[in-house]
Amino acid sequence: MSAELAALKDAVREIGKRHPDGQDRARRLYIQERASALAMQGDVEFKLKTEISTYFGIAYSDVFFAGSAQLGFSIHKDTIFSPQKSDLDVACINSFLFQQAWIDTIDASNAFNDGASFGSMTHTEIAAFKEAIFKRGMIKISNMPKSNLATRWGYFESSMTRKYASQFGSVNFAIYMNEYAFCRKQSASISAMFQK
Repeated sequence: MSAELAALKDAVREIGKRHPDGQDRARRLYIQERASALAMQGDVEFKLKTEISTYFGIAYSDVFFAGSAQLGFSIHKDTIFSPQKSDLDVACINSFLFQQAWIDTIDASNAFNDGASFGSMTHTEIAAFKEAIFKRGMIKISNMPKSNLATRWGYFESSMTRKYASQFGSVNFAIYMNEYAFCRKQSASISAMFQK
């Protein structure tokens, strides 16, 4: 493990150990902290969040980041964030936007009865997408079934990836039902770092 990766992990653990409750820990690391990958690029972060909030018609304060761009390293890959290679995982936390995505998903897939609406996704991938909705209150735009709305949102996701290619490998969007759902998901992702 590189010294930089070890230092990033220690910094996250130092913050996290002051918050033994998983929800509080996730809120502190993902809601309050600025994105590590954009720490020295305040103008880029502001522009990104403004474009995203404007496009989706949500508040600027509803846009957050997750993954290695937020923490500075990937928990799952055990690697540091790498500009132009690592993804930017954007979290839009807004109940109305989530409801739009959920209604569109149910309509387009005939309540998950039309597997063909998901294109090339496998049954396992569709089941995981469905589980994320019902157990985590999260909808990844890239996994939504084919529809006019999903196509428009996918185009926006692709256009943001192209626009910010000098900073990120890709820009990906997930919509969360509320802050609790977002923090619960992030808490599950980082829990291994805080197990004794």
